[in-house]
Amino acid sequence: MINFNSNKSKKLFSKIIIGILVLAMILSVIVPFM
Repeated sequence: MINFNSNKSKKLFSKIIIGILVLAMILSVIVPFM
């Protein structure tokens, strides 16, 4: 399990979430044109 009490894992987790959201946005823009 991820330890949510430490700042490092929180920052890493938020980076992963932001990365997934950005990828989803990019895909939603690119896919209709394919």
